[in-house]
Amino acid sequence: PEGCRKGHIGIQNGVITQVCINNETLNHAGETMDAEEYILFPGMIDSHVHIRGGDFSHREDFISGSYAAAASGITTILEMPGCAKPASTYERFIRRVNEVVKDGCISFGLYGGAGADNLEEIPKLAKAGAIGFKTFHMASVAGREAEFYGLCTETYEDMLKVMDRIQKTGLSLTVHCESQSIIDHMVQKVKEEGRDGVKAFSDSRPVQAELESVALIIRAAKETKCKVIIAHVSAPETVLLIHEAKKEGVEIYIESCAQYLSFAVEEMEPFGVFARMKPPFRSRERVNRLAGMYKEGLIDITGSDHAPYTREEKLKNGTNIWTTFDGLPGLELTFPLLLKLVEDKKLSYERIAAAFSENTARIFGIGAKGRLEPGKDADIVFVKKLKQKETINIHKLFCKCKESAVIYDGIFVGHRLEKTMYRGKIAFSDGNINLKPGTADILHPSFLIGQEDK
Repeated sequence: PEGCRKGHIGIQNGVITQVCINNETLNHAGETMDAEEYILFPGMIDSHVHIRGGDFSHREDFISGSYAAAASGITTILEMPGCAKPASTYERFIRRVNEVVKDGCISFGLYGGAGADNLEEIPKLAKAGAIGFKTFHMASVAGREAEFYGLCTETYEDMLKVMDRIQKTGLSLTVHCESQSIIDHMVQKVKEEGRDGVKAFSDSRPVQAELESVALIIRAAKETKCKVIIAHVSAPETVLLIHEAKKEGVEIYIESCAQYLSFAVEEMEPFGVFARMKPPFRSRERVNRLAGMYKEGLIDITGSDHAPYTREEKLKNGTNIWTTFDGLPGLELTFPLLLKLVEDKKLSYERIAAAFSENTARIFGIGAKGRLEPGKDADIVFVKKLKQKETINIHKLFCKCKESAVIYDGIFVGHRLEKTMYRGKIAFSDGNINLKPGTADILHPSFLIGQEDK
């Protein structure tokens, strides 16, 4: 993150042993690789992924998710607890770990679910190895209550209870912030107006709903001293609010997603149900301001919020925006979108290295990841700057939900990710995957290892 430089990298047993300017100082190597034509990044760490797996494996499983990640420069996935049987109890968390061990191919950290209904499970999940916790500051989605067990904290009083339990574990709480009362009122109002479409959906979940929720989370974090991450921040006003809290000593971090830095709500209208997500797309003015804040280093970490649904599921109830599932594919598209913003002079390579790798490793205590330097895992991304732009072709993606990734199809990009190295071995090269299921590395927060209760 402190700058681009030319140099040479030495690797042994999957770990970086040397980074030097003069190749004559490199140790003898049994194998060498000429990477002069590439820009090298540390492996990306996606802080917000919903693989699904289990009963929802038709949407994505840990094999396809690992492949999609490696093909897009992501060598570490932090997996959200939401699935058919959410990882919000000790038993379900261990079942989830076993599923990753069986099918995963890269590094994974697994969140535990936290809510008003599973308080007693929180310390158990921490001891089981959770990388952090996740909750929604909202009610369960109607008709899907089982999927949201141990994942929702609707009231301030319950948020205090959840945060107090988590603070005692030393882990972080990532919060989906939208005010239920504002949303309930606005959804009814917009529906009564007879409106449909992406803009109508965005208007039903205004920026004020995000701001009010974040303000509540800040108050609770001040009272409990819980380490907090605000998930998928969609508005620049939210960034400013959080930075005021940072100045007051609150340990709070900002996560955002490439789609909020790239696409305006007006541009998404033609895509209908394929552009429905929570929080929704915002105005072009807000998008540009948010991208500027990312460039300035005001956004801490990057998540894709990869929420896979098949095309058939997205269209299951027709094209009405109010009756489809929430979420977009993003795992394979985040890094290309960020590089496109570099091409448009809205971002820098350095900011990507910071907010999509180093900061995430530091905040979550993933000591072996995040930088190209001795002692770190040899997770390296090889990017080529193209002389002639090419287009994103969603049909070539590795994720199972690629046919619902229509908002990305045909976007012109001037960079191509050609190789991904994972722990010293080429995991992806020139369109081909070289990973074996069952080789996943399960990560635990290094700042907790060694504590007596671990």
